[in-house]
Amino acid sequence: MADDYSYEVALHTGDAWRITDTGDLAQIPDRDPKETARGLLQDWLLDNPNSLIGGQRLEVFGDNPGSYPPESRSGARVWVFRGRRVAHEELPTAAAYLVTELEDLGEPDLDIRI
Repeated sequence: MADDYSYEVALHTGDAWRITDTGDLAQIPDRDPKETARGLLQDWLLDNPNSLIGGQRLEVFGDNPGSYPPESRSGARVWVFRGRRVAHEELPTAAAYLVTELEDLGEPDLDIRI
């Protein structure tokens, strides 16, 4: 029998996360929670193309919040929880983030010597 899952979608605005959507998920036998998180964030991106700046990458994580990216590099996230929305586990079982990679933050090479 498949587990019940719930989710939340949040945007990082300034110095805090703002939850924009929550819900319960239909039972999907044999679907990895990480793939569910990826699919939810991809769907959210398609439905909200003007909500974020470009240049971020979608990255998926398991149930170890210590491996999640720092807030300063994250634009949006989806957390998937084991259990229904009203009584889910405290920590997510999977997460998907839009992340700005450190190498993408480098200074442009503007060598304008004459």
